[in-house]
Amino acid sequence: MRDASAAEWVPADVRDPAQVQARVDAWARRVAPLQAQAAVRILLPRGEGRIPLLLAAAQALRAAHPGVVLYLAFDPEAPPILDEAAWGAVQGGALLPADLGPDPAAWGPLLARAQEGFPGRPWSLWLPSDPGPRLGQLLGDGGRVVAPPGTPAARLAQEAGTQGDVEGGFGTLLLRDPATGQARAWRFENAAWVAAAPPRDRHEVQVTAREAYDVGALLAKVRAERLRESLRVKTVEADLALDLHIQSEQGTGTDLGFRFRAFRAAGEPEETLQKEVLFNGVRAKIGAGLQLPIVESRVSMAAPAALTLTERYRYEDGGPAGPGQRFIRFTPADGDPLFYTGTLRVDEASGRVLEERSGRSGLPGIIKSEDRILTYGEPEPGLWTQTGAQTFERWVVGGRIAQVSRTAVYSNFLFNGGGFSERREAVRKSDGTMLRATPDGVRYFNKQADGTRVTEARPRSWGRGVGGLLLIDPTLPLPVIPLGGLAYFDYDAWGKGIQISALTAILYNQGQMTIPNAFAGFDASVRLAFSLLPSTQRPIRNGHPVDGEGVGLRSGRLVLGLAHDLGAGFRLQGRADLAYEHFSKPWKDDHWTPGFILPPSGWNRQLTGELSWLHRGFRLAGFYGEGRRPEGIYGLPWSFSHTIADYQRWGGSVGYDLKVGQGAWVHGEAGYLGGKGFDRFQSLDLGGTGGDVRIAGLRSDAITSDQVTYAKAGLVLPTGPRLRLTLSLDQAWARALDDRKTYALTGLGIAGDLPGFGWFTTVRVDLGVGLASTLPGARSVNGYVALLRVF
Repeated sequence: MRDASAAEWVPADVRDPAQVQARVDAWARRVAPLQAQAAVRILLPRGEGRIPLLLAAAQALRAAHPGVVLYLAFDPEAPPILDEAAWGAVQGGALLPADLGPDPAAWGPLLARAQEGFPGRPWSLWLPSDPGPRLGQLLGDGGRVVAPPGTPAARLAQEAGTQGDVEGGFGTLLLRDPATGQARAWRFENAAWVAAAPPRDRHEVQVTAREAYDVGALLAKVRAERLRESLRVKTVEADLALDLHIQSEQGTGTDLGFRFRAFRAAGEPEETLQKEVLFNGVRAKIGAGLQLPIVESRVSMAAPAALTLTERYRYEDGGPAGPGQRFIRFTPADGDPLFYTGTLRVDEASGRVLEERSGRSGLPGIIKSEDRILTYGEPEPGLWTQTGAQTFERWVVGGRIAQVSRTAVYSNFLFNGGGFSERREAVRKSDGTMLRATPDGVRYFNKQADGTRVTEARPRSWGRGVGGLLLIDPTLPLPVIPLGGLAYFDYDAWGKGIQISALTAILYNQGQMTIPNAFAGFDASVRLAFSLLPSTQRPIRNGHPVDGEGVGLRSGRLVLGLAHDLGAGFRLQGRADLAYEHFSKPWKDDHWTPGFILPPSGWNRQLTGELSWLHRGFRLAGFYGEGRRPEGIYGLPWSFSHTIADYQRWGGSVGYDLKVGQGAWVHGEAGYLGGKGFDRFQSLDLGGTGGDVRIAGLRSDAITSDQVTYAKAGLVLPTGPRLRLTLSLDQAWARALDDRKTYALTGLGIAGDLPGFGWFTTVRVDLGVGLASTLPGARSVNGYVALLRVF
């Protein structure tokens, strides 16, 4: 390989299967004539790319002939190879007679130069002649000697064997058995090596330590097995189930699923046919040609488990992983956040990767960090491949951080099956939605007017939806209120990674923009919301809203956010909340009391800091905020009250989502909210379909509280292909502002997800039933029916 270029033999981008396969085929042709050789010497070029070229050559040779012995050729003008990954690629170095020359006196210095250039493995010397008494020096200096047959050195090797610790000098040799400590000695006399008594009367210092595990040799076996497997696989077909579970700050979260048939041929990117989409576990009605946005973490430039023809990682021994198994820890060779840090679990005998646990953080874009588990298996004899993956990702969505569990499972494999090209071509000619892997991630593989398909240049990042909502609450003047709205979102607006979203329901409107990594690793966000229809705020006494003394409220709100990841799943976020509140006479006269003094309108300003931690389904968060609003009086002239200008809010919550089966989840959470400086118009919001805490079955405006402790338990049950049930049990203890008493509230949440019908993509029914309450009149039956169309 003296004149070889790494660019010719090592793929520039290991994410490109065409490049990788082209290099694999080239290596197969190059090493084919050497398959019958017991040993091969590799001569490398002197310039850049020596180490990747050595790794690639060793991988190809071992894949073709697992028992081959590999040596590095000596090159006195080449720079040293000090990379431990390269040390494990070969058994050692080789100095041939042409390298050594005829002068035995020069062999020792030459051995020292070779060891400096490649110190990680022993050097073997193929001697052109017997070295005489210099044999002891060569062996003592760490060389492995191959002497001509019949010479004194060859006879000594036959007598002494090759095992033991060597101590040698000019004309002397001492060989010690490391297990027993027994020593044998020889000296060179009369042109022969004769046995001698081991030296006595000398002080010896013995340093003992556990021998380091040869992780380089194991990595060489892993690389060779990986290449051997890839040469076996010509085509693979499989079903792919991809499920995303988006954990909510409260409640059981949201699920999105996809079902694909995957097609992969050697040297070509994987293509998948989308068979169905699941919203919350049930099949969604997706219109022909509809493409949902693709949200995925950016693909790393080199997957450690693949260990293809190059390396961008540092590896070290991770210790035993069980009988016949070993852990290998890996870290990126540079600080690129797209590369993983983690551990491989490897079978030592075969070199197969059994599992990979890895993670990365500081990612650009919507996904901030990723923690993953990749599993491998043999679904069919001769096919060792990835069978599943589970990842926990932290997404920045709408200025907040959310945890997403992504599960991918391959099944129903067809390995090197006949008719692969025909089946794939039939899928391409169909009208089905297809996706294709690229070096930068998954893209839609769109059908053109002439029947061919073209990979989209940029991933689809935007979507639209129309929603219809039936709000159910018997305590409201209208027990069933129809609502509707139009939503739009784009998580890569203008190709800059900026997230924008907007929702309009005519009377209520909101818009939001988030800029990940806006500056110095900070994520910035802005949210604007306003309502054109005033709501009526009624006082609560003894759990019942009073008919009189109502106040109309119309408000607009601007929230500015700034957040920064701290590492290890921690995130610090700050928010500035600016709300303009305009109080007026309520729209219903029977809620108005003549002479009532309205509270002062004006700006309500609040600063809040929040610290959160997300890890593998676990969520822990706490916040503290301080605010100020206009100070004044309100109420009836003979019993008016003062608004409090300064107030504080604080709280914390803990939650955990656990997958217990295909589509089944268990959810648990608990939390506490409190504050001071509250009054009727500034307090904690409970009940109904929203608020600070939603307690199922608690009537809207049942209680005005300044302190709440709550706990929730939820269970998601996939009862069938056309129905998924979600059950939750909510318990809260809330302290009322009016009488300072703490009331217990218990509610049952029942939600059902149904397939879309007619014009709609999916349907969800969510109801809350009050089970028990120590507050009279607080129990109710409320919720909503939501119909969504995505287009």
